Amino acid sequence: MPVYHCCVPECTSSTRKLQDLDKHPHMKDVTFYSLPKKSDQRRRNQWIRLIRREKSWVPNKYTRICSCHFEPGSNTPTLFPYNSFRKSSYTRKTSNSIQMPDDISDEEETSTESNSDIPLHHYEEDNIPYVAEEYEINTSHDRSEGVKHVKKVECITNPPFLDHVYAAGTSPGSTDVNVQDTAVQTDMTMNDINIMSDQIHQLQAKLDDKTTLLRECFIETVTKNDENVKLYTGLPSLAMLLGIFNILAAKCSALKYWSGPPSAQEKNYQRNRHGKPGPSRKLSFYQEFILSLVRLRLGLFEFCIADLFGVSKSRVSQIFITWITFMSNTFGNFLRWPSRRQVKKYMPLSFRKQYPNTRAIIDCTEFFLQRPRSPTAQAATYSTYKSKNTAKCLLAISPAGNFTFVSKLYGGNVSDRFITEDSGFLNFVEEGDDIMADRGFTIRDLLTDKKATLNIPPFTRKCPWGKKKRLNVDEIKQTRKIAKLRIHVERAIQRLKLFRLIGNVIPWSLKPVINQMIKVSAFLCNLMPTLVRK
Repeated sequence: MPVYHCCVPECTSSTRKLQDLDKHPHMKDVTFYSLPKKSDQRRRNQWIRLIRREKSWVPNKYTRICSCHFEPGSNTPTLFPYNSFRKSSYTRKTSNSIQMPDDISDEEETSTESNSDIPLHHYEEDNIPYVAEEYEINTSHDRSEGVKHVKKVECITNPPFLDHVYAAGTSPGSTDVNVQDTAVQTDMTMNDINIMSDQIHQLQAKLDDKTTLLRECFIETVTKNDENVKLYTGLPSLAMLLGIFNILAAKCSALKYWSGPPSAQEKNYQRNRHGKPGPSRKLSFYQEFILSLVRLRLGLFEFCIADLFGVSKSRVSQIFITWITFMSNTFGNFLRWPSRRQVKKYMPLSFRKQYPNTRAIIDCTEFFLQRPRSPTAQAATYSTYKSKNTAKCLLAISPAGNFTFVSKLYGGNVSDRFITEDSGFLNFVEEGDDIMADRGFTIRDLLTDKKATLNIPPFTRKCPWGKKKRLNVDEIKQTRKIAKLRIHVERAIQRLKLFRLIGNVIPWSLKPVINQMIKVSAFLCNLMPTLVRK
């Protein structure tokens, strides 16, 4: 059975409430009626006008109206919220109008004339008035004179009036309104009002400057909380971000944008400590710092960064190259080779049980480069292992997972042994150290000269009964033990390549600063939570 709802505005009656009369006792004995059929169009339109729905409303076969809007014995709804559920006293003039007797006394005639101006407020569409006063018609006939008498009853409803006197110009009870001026008292001075006015002008000018507004909104989004800082910059918290910037802020006052090799020479204003000539910077140092970290972390294109910060693409390139070189020179020294005592202090339990003398875990990783135009550069950077143009470097981590050594970049066709020997890594190895590496590092003789040990998985040997190669049981166990611990260097490299600018294909235009980007990324990785905890 369908559920019907009353179609009258502000009426909440429905057949669903009839099922729970304990909760809705006012719905007792309430019934629902459908509108007159379309065949009785005149009466149907009359009901629609009385309901007063929007003009676009069209009733259908499911439209119902509850009995709360009908007077007892009436077949037309007259009780609605807009007339306070009272029947209107407005009577339409017809040919059967009531005739007044001629012998009404002067007092009654005066009373009738005084009440003839009853204020009736008609509705715009159907001229249905609000109730002002009611009159009771005495239908008893005077058989001698054949007339009907009209008797006034007391007013039961006050005429509707506006909320405020000044809206209509007259009060409900009087014809004249006495309007007076009233002073406004406030504790604000003219100085306060002028300050507020200046602030409003500044905010309006700031709102009109869409470029500045977008830049500040983006900076606010990046530094909104620790989670956003980690996503946009790679740093673990906002406090860490501000701490790093405070270190750089003391040295970045004399920075000059990189515009080629001649721009690296010392300028007169730097030598004499005068102000830097030329136009002022459009971005603050803090905004340039955020720009560089966001581009390094997310690997966004220059045009995207330019639109976000409201600068040109060439300016984005200059800012990034300047700041990445500045941060590399400042924080590159923090990638230090730890002492044996420090390594022992923070060594995880897994290393202490199996390889307690491990000083570092090394591995080489490759970064994809955009294919250069020069055939010589293509040959120097082509990697047969990756089948692409790459740049290769040697990385070393401590047993705890922190980067302790980052070599410069080499071409993708260079061997691991050559990089280990040429990068200066062996200069940090001391007597009695254990270096863990992969099978590709054939550097046992180089470490033997340093009286150090190389821990790599054993090589397979040729089977005496066939062409295949094999490992014995002890060699398989040793391989698993080393692989279980050496995997941490792969995890560190994966964390490093989460900085998308070096994790994806590096544009050839950034080739001069690839070493700086890798050093800065490795330093930022060391600020993250410890990689190896057990």
